[in-house]
Amino acid sequence: MAPFNLRQKPTGIFKHLLRSPAWLFRARLGFLFGKRFVMLEHLGRRSGKLRRTPLEVVHQADDAYTLCSGTGPNADWYRNLKSNPPVSLWVGSRRHNAECRFLGDSEAATAWARYEAGHPTAAVRLMDLMGVSHNGTHAGRMAMVAKVPMVEIRVIG
Repeated sequence: MAPFNLRQKPTGIFKHLLRSPAWLFRARLGFLFGKRFVMLEHLGRRSGKLRRTPLEVVHQADDAYTLCSGTGPNADWYRNLKSNPPVSLWVGSRRHNAECRFLGDSEAATAWARYEAGHPTAAVRLMDLMGVSHNGTHAGRMAMVAKVPMVEIRVIG
């Protein structure tokens, strides 16, 4: 059983722990995460304020980073992207202009399969934290990613 449940909005100490990577990115120490984590800057859908969300990369190819909404389609950052395009993406210690594309279930399932192949232990732990699972088939992964949608963020300029 996972010590935290990512299916609910984090609170308390866990909320602050999840925000701590943002401080490191802003201090230009994002290189400590390599390319496994990035920080997405986006505008709040209601407030219009700049928001910063560190996220784990599910798949990276060239200048495109696939990100998973582990708390589902109601995650604030995901809903903000649905309303407004991303402002920028921090990769390592560099901030880049960015654009996004929402992945369909089949494409997201393929990205998740790549993540599982590259990070099998982390994939099992993340699925436990996210409260999802699949039967190992492409169809099973498609059913899973319908609950945890994915976005491709591409660095531009």
